[in-house]
Formats: sequence, structure tokens, C-alpha cells
Amino acid sequence: MLSEYKDKIVDFAVKHKKRIKIFAFLLLVGGMAFRGAMQIPQIRAAKAEIARLNSQIEYEKERQREVEELQAQVNSDEYIEKMASEKLGLVKSNAKIFIDVSGEQQ
Repeated sequence: MLSEYKDKIVDFAVKHKKRIKIFAFLLLVGGMAFRGAMQIPQIRAAKAEIARLNSQIEYEKERQREVEELQAQVNSDEYIEKMASEKLGLVKSNAKIFIDVSGEQQ
């Protein structure tokens, strides 16, 4: 009985070989299309993440430029003198100091 079914299956496969190949091909293509469609949300999420990271990179580059400008400014003699004068009350040894004695407060 089992060999009878086996023979019928083999006969069917031989007669419909071309149709079976087409069906298998369509099944394979359909599976690939389904899998691709299921990955679309992941692709969109990854693109959004890339855009967010690129924006963050640009922001950090701008911050780095600002820090470099500030660092160049801080290392200048003018800035050091200004901070020493404002924060510490220091003056150069040859600087002229003017004191307002009018008694008016600003």
C-alpha cells in the first residue's frame, strides 16, 4: 500500500514537473517578498536613528568648534589680564589706576 502511494506521487511529480518547479519558485519569491516587507519597519527605524545620530554629530562638532575658540581665547594674554583684574583685583605694575572720589555710586 505504501509503495502504491509512492508510485502515485512519483508519477504525479514526473507529469507535473514544470508546474512543481514554478510553484516552488513562486513560493520562494513570495517568502522572500514577505520577509522583505516584514523588515520595512526595522529599516525605517534604522534610518531615523542614523538621521538622529548625524544631527548629534553636527551638534557635537559645533560644540567642539566653540570650545576650541574659547580655549584659544582663554590662552590669550588679554583674557588672562582681564580675568586677573576682574576676579582677583590684580593690576599690572605699570598700570594707572583711577579712583572715583565724587562719592556717586553707579
